[in-house]
Amino acid sequence: MRVGVHAGGGLLPWLRWGWLALLGALWLAPPAWAELPSEPQPSRPLRLSAVPLSGGEETVRQFAPLVGYLSQWLGRPVEFRYLSSHEQVLDGLRQGAIDLAYLGPAPYAELVGKGPGQLSAELIVPLARFKEADGKAAYRCALVAFADDRLPLNAAARPVVGMPNALSTCGPLSVRAMLADKGVPWAQVSARFLGNHDQVARAVVAGTVQLGGVREEVALRHASLALQVLARSEPMPGFVLVAHAGRVPAAALQRLTGLADTPSAEYTRWGEGLRHGLERVSDTDFDPVRAMLTKAEQP
Repeated sequence: MRVGVHAGGGLLPWLRWGWLALLGALWLAPPAWAELPSEPQPSRPLRLSAVPLSGGEETVRQFAPLVGYLSQWLGRPVEFRYLSSHEQVLDGLRQGAIDLAYLGPAPYAELVGKGPGQLSAELIVPLARFKEADGKAAYRCALVAFADDRLPLNAAARPVVGMPNALSTCGPLSVRAMLADKGVPWAQVSARFLGNHDQVARAVVAGTVQLGGVREEVALRHASLALQVLARSEPMPGFVLVAHAGRVPAAALQRLTGLADTPSAEYTRWGEGLRHGLERVSDTDFDPVRAMLTKAEQP
């Protein structure tokens, strides 16, 4: 049965007052979320990447102990993101998609500086240089060939040369200088970019390229496969770990500046290439590499 509503009384006034009372109660009562105990939000994981030196699985394996140490030391999660090229790692830093990165000297000098398109050392902060097995925070690139090959290196040579990447320190930057010392014009070189140092060494052994540019440590590791060193570069500053100051929280960044003081009991557990110790670093350590890059750009 429909309820009648009369202007002078009945149900309408009671409904009106009921709604007003309910609205008042909702307005005065604190929201439910205000009464909940506040809980700290989980920290955003810091993303670490590295220029590729080996294949994906091997690179992830090498960096896993360092990732675990940084997570514990910083008190926040750190995760490793494998990227398959130097360009991807540098673009990740430029775009703010990567927080920490392990860079060779040429990629660092390419990315950080005062030239057009470069980022400042205040934004991409160098944290520490990694030492090699000999205890020095420097390394050499090597020009390698298969031991049975007899490729003459002179002004008439037209070698096919394998290199990790166009931005690799042991790529055109070093290979060009080593071939120039033997009188080989760079214009006569056929470059093949193969991804990482191990792939270059294997390509030389397989005969798919005649020469290769790799880290000296990689050349020595493949010596049992009849890989011979024809030339060595000048010493280069060791690989560097950098932090993106626009992405890494200030407290974590301050702590990371002390990474070079990591005790040997910790760093000797890290992967190959990372476990030989660290050294304090300055942006000016890479000025000689910047000079090499400038010279290489000249006609």
